[in-house]
Amino acid sequence: MLFCPPMAPTPSQQLMQMITGGVVAQSISVAAELGIADLLSNQPRTTAQLASAMGVDSEKLYRLLRFLASLGIFQLGEDGAWALTPLADVLRSDVPGSVRAGALLLGRTSSVTPFLLENIRTGQCAYDLAFGKTLFEDLSGKPELAAIFDAAMTSFHGGETAAVLGAYSYEGISTLADIGCGNGEVMIATLQRYPAMRGILFDQAHVIERTTHTVEAAGVAG
Repeated sequence: MLFCPPMAPTPSQQLMQMITGGVVAQSISVAAELGIADLLSNQPRTTAQLASAMGVDSEKLYRLLRFLASLGIFQLGEDGAWALTPLADVLRSDVPGSVRAGALLLGRTSSVTPFLLENIRTGQCAYDLAFGKTLFEDLSGKPELAAIFDAAMTSFHGGETAAVLGAYSYEGISTLADIGCGNGEVMIATLQRYPAMRGILFDQAHVIERTTHTVEAAGVAG
């Protein structure tokens, strides 16, 4: 039997994959917005069942799911029902390591992308150009997006906290300040590791208002 190893992609093919990466990102964002992974968390469902639960067009939903399945996100069974894959599983909102918030944030702020060229030309922030105000000024008036932003930061950087705490000893530090603390997850993890330590969280007022609830829920507010 003659075995032919797979050919390496050409530079054009590699670059085309990168060029069309925005389609992949937007498709994942749409799946996150619709909450498809959460709907499949208990059992597989057909396209019609999913479309009915979400109130969307069944044919278009099927095309979205087929595209995502080609990337290993969701899988279609012989019975015509869709199920989760390991990649789809972390699009659920209630699992450790969830990246759903990250997908939501990038999808909802994708209107920044057309302004990147102007950003390079002028040096002005693309977000400011797209929304007419800075990111944190904009978030202060959009509590839903602000909550998604907080959760997305955990999606992007959550794994780093445990690595830092594992690599460095904070023994002997009585008070620790986190400047620009965001949702407070880093401080929460640190205080849980060092319960005798005191923590100071510093950020903009609308951020601290959200962070307070997170800290209280984690049991380290005292």
